Amino acid sequence: MKAISRAVVGLVCGTLLAGLGAPPAAARSVAQRHPVGLKAARPLTELEIAAIREECATTSFRYARYLDGKDWQHLPDVFAPDGVWEVLGNHMAGRDAIRDYWKSRTADWAPTHGRMHQISNQVIDVIDRDHAVGTSSVVIYFFDTAPGANASLQPSLIATNHDEYVRTAEGWRLKLRRIERVADLKH
Repeated sequence: MKAISRAVVGLVCGTLLAGLGAPPAAARSVAQRHPVGLKAARPLTELEIAAIREECATTSFRYARYLDGKDWQHLPDVFAPDGVWEVLGNHMAGRDAIRDYWKSRTADWAPTHGRMHQISNQVIDVIDRDHAVGTSSVVIYFFDTAPGANASLQPSLIATNHDEYVRTAEGWRLKLRRIERVADLKH
């Protein structure tokens, strides 16, 4: 009976998530990994949902801030200890792998290499008190920080972030950030 009930609840969760705009794969993934037992939890209040969304959005913005600041020491902190970052065909699992990857990427850049991530169209759907999923659009600018080096700035890349968030002892963190390239922009 429990197995049947969990399967039904997982199917319902996945259907509800998909109806809320969550990518179907994310909805299935969360429902499969977090089957709900027979005992129902107290529903989240609108205030709790808003607070979770705000904390997840702040985590996403910190991620961009650490990328733009070439901060390989703090970037892993926005991920859960076992978090996964999938970017540019690379799959990093765990904070050490994320730290090593970002440190090696930033080491090759000139001191005046600048970048800025603009995150927009962010939607975060709260699953329960410990899980949320989200998507956002990101426009990335690469530029030279030397005075007068840029006649104009144009975006270099447009991408979509596909996220899973989890509540940890440290607060809300990324369990997964998978970046999907939408367009490279030629200069």
